[in-house]
Order: sequence, then C-alpha cells, then structure tokens
Amino acid sequence: MSNLDDRMWATMPSRRSFLQRMGLGVGALGAGLFGGLALPESVLAVCEPPGNPGTPKPWRKDCRMILPRRPASTLSAAEITQLKDAYKAMRALDTSAPNDPRGFLRQANVHCWYCGEGTQVHFTWQFFAWHRAYLYFHERILGKLIGDMNFRLPYWDWDTPSHRKLPGAYSDPNDNSNPLWNGTRSMDPTEEIPEEDVGEDVMEAALTADTFTEFGGTASGSGIPEGTPHGAVHVDVGGDMGFFDSAGKDPVFYAHHANVDKMWSDWNKASSIHTNPTATAFLNLTWNFYDENKVWRSIKASQVLNHDTQLRYTYGPSKFLEQLPCLLDWFPIKTDWRVSQTLKFAGQTRAKMMKIVEQGGRARLHLNDLAVPTDKSAVYRLYATPEAAKADEGPGSKGGQPFKLRAAAIVEGAEPVLLGSAGIVGDRSVGSAPRRLPTLLIDVTRPLGSLADRLVTQPAITIRIEAVDGRNAPVGGLDWSVQSVRLEQSGRN
Repeated sequence: MSNLDDRMWATMPSRRSFLQRMGLGVGALGAGLFGGLALPESVLAVCEPPGNPGTPKPWRKDCRMILPRRPASTLSAAEITQLKDAYKAMRALDTSAPNDPRGFLRQANVHCWYCGEGTQVHFTWQFFAWHRAYLYFHERILGKLIGDMNFRLPYWDWDTPSHRKLPGAYSDPNDNSNPLWNGTRSMDPTEEIPEEDVGEDVMEAALTADTFTEFGGTASGSGIPEGTPHGAVHVDVGGDMGFFDSAGKDPVFYAHHANVDKMWSDWNKASSIHTNPTATAFLNLTWNFYDENKVWRSIKASQVLNHDTQLRYTYGPSKFLEQLPCLLDWFPIKTDWRVSQTLKFAGQTRAKMMKIVEQGGRARLHLNDLAVPTDKSAVYRLYATPEAAKADEGPGSKGGQPFKLRAAAIVEGAEPVLLGSAGIVGDRSVGSAPRRLPTLLIDVTRPLGSLADRLVTQPAITIRIEAVDGRNAPVGGLDWSVQSVRLEQSGRN
C-alpha cells in the first residue's frame, strides 16, 4: 500500500446529463467531472421528528405468506394498478389525515429524520439493515391501505441493461395524475442510468467484496455499494432523490432501495463466507417505526437479517451471480506511489500492469480514507485523459453553481478512457463539513486493457488530479481528499 502524504483536492462541473441533478458523487481515478448544484434555502426539506409516541412495542413475528418482490419493469397491468392505488391511498392521507404517520409525507420524513436530523443511518453498517426495516414497514402500510397484506414492493432492477430507464409505472403518465410521479426529477422517461454507474464492473466490485466490512461497512464507515451504485442512481434521478432529506418524497426511492436491498441478499448468497456481522453492537442496533396499524414499533438489526423467514419476502435469482462462475481473490500490488495528486504507472508498476493485461487478469484500485463535502449536489466522473473530461462537460445550468474536477492522465496519443465513477448522496444537515468515507473501489481492468499499447510504448502513464473552475483555472475550497491508494490484481478461486 502506498501513502499519499498530502491531500488530493478536487472539484468539477457535471457531465451533460448530470448538470441539473441533485446529489453528491465521488468517483474513480483519472480525470473527471463533478457537477455541483447547491439548492436555495427555500427548497430545503423540513423534517420533523415522529412526535412523542411513547415507549415502542417490540416488533412481532410476521406470519404472512412468503412472497416475491418483483422487478418494477415487468409488472403486469393489474400489478401496476395495485401499486398506484396503494400510493394514491397513502398520498390521500396527507390531506385527509395529515397527522397520520402512514401518510406519504410523514413516511418520507422518516427517512429525513434518520438521515441527519435524528440518527444518521448512512455511512456506517446501519445503512443496509435500517433501509431494509424502513421498506418493510412502508410495504406493510401500503398493503393495509389497499386491504391486501400480500402486497410486496417492486424493485427497480437498474443492473439489468434493458431496465435502466425509469420503470414505466413511475413515469406514465408523466404528470401529477400519477401517484408514482415526482415533478422534481431531472431524469426524463427516455433517459437511462449510465453503464458506468450500474454496469457489470460496478456490480462485480460490490458483490465480490470479501467481507461485510467491505460490502456493508463498519460502525464508523460505509461499504462499497453505498457510493456506487446506490448513490450514483440517486444522483442520476435527481430532484428530490438527490438529497437525504427529500429522497423519500419520490416514490421511485422505494423501488430503488428495494434493489439495493436485493444486492445485500445477493451478496449473502454469493459465497459461504459472505456473512453478516455477529458483533452484539450490530445485532442490537434498534430503530423505531410506525406499523400499518399506527402502532409505534421497535425492531433490531438481528430481526431483519433473513428477509425470507423474518420479513416474508424473497427476490428472484441474481443474473450477475449466475454469470460469475467463481469469485475473485485479490492480491495487493506493491507500487511506488508517494506523490500527492499524481499516480504514475512506471517502472515495476508498469511491468506488473502489463503482465496483468497480457494474462487476462483483473485490476482494481482502492482509494482509502476519502473526505468529501456533503452539502453540494454533485456527481464525480474520472477519466484517463483530460480530453475525455473536456468532451463530457455540460454547458452549465440555470441557477446552479457548477464546479469540476479535471484529473489529467498524461498519455500521449491515447484515446480518452473513462476509468470509473461513484456517487454519494448530498447531506444538507451537516453544512459544509466533510464526510469521511473509508473506501472507494474501482475496477480498472477494461480501461487499462484499452491502454495496453501505451503501457508498452510509453515510459509512464501519469494520472494527475487537480481542481479547476469552469475556465480550467485552478481553484480551492470545494474539495475532496484521499489519504492512500492501493492497486490490486486478481486470481480466481
């Protein structure tokens, strides 16, 4: 492992389709883009605590039938009607009974409260378990409101290439006559989530994480998928989805998080060593929610670990895991990286990378101890050449405050290469204080393969990260930093 003694600072404007999106991203290595949009104070969400409901009653064993959650893009007409009826009934409570905790805005405020105003459940090992519990009670409330406790939430399977547009139920009709519509989205019904945010490399990096520490985080840090694909999809959809305090106001949030929940399920199934934490501190994590009968309930992390038998829903098989014949073992590659803001593939490091490419191996980068600003909406994109970053710049945005990262990879004669991306949802509750994230992991096998000829003919490939403004003049202030970078190669079990 190499240490970067100084901090690497960077800020950037978003790429074309991200310029008006709200969220925060921090991304892979190379040269890239960060589209940052700050919202005016007038649109900041107001999140309220759940009142004074008294001592919660313990969660009771669920004895419903075990039924599947299904992909939102494959729902039948009858299932779409049922889904819309459920959210229509939930939204109706906002006006007919605004103090009913089952109302749509009250449900959205649960996420808001647990994301900074009350307990922050992001950026730690609470992330997966809390959201699973939240969706479980939300699902039961929807079922109660339509008189069908066999109702199950759909999931937006954006990891399936043909399902990367907003599921039709959430955008047709694309107006307020549709209870699943949200008018703040910057993603329109014809757009797709980019491959680099949810594609095979992203899913493999997450689902082949060796331990829950890598996958789901620790008591003080987040795991790999919380950034990408989770955060990246929030940013891609934009609008209310772009920030913690308002994300729950978009019905697609719940379909998105059902797929994130499926990722946890798939990770558990991928290997016998993919086990959840056994520490008492994790198992005894406790959260409170209103149930479908407006009863204030408490539920522990230990009570949501088996969604089949405990929470009574299943998921279909993972297409990705079916295509992965065996998991990967990763071994560190010793490098000579010591200089802040520059990583150089030269000497022995270049020779090792050439060998990986020649033998058909895989390579990935760990960026460790990242500190990122959380009060700006942004997406980070990182490229292997400055030309690639420049080509992907957007023209600016109305009412926005664009800034960008340009990290120049000095590779004479090489074609532009995107190395990767990752996203973090903005948190407006902490002001401009940086958020520290433990690890950003980027699979760089394919982009390095496309640079294979440069590895042979050039003495070095240098990746330089620098902060510039819209005119490419150096700037400071809006920054992120990384303390160390590790290069790894893989073999197979």
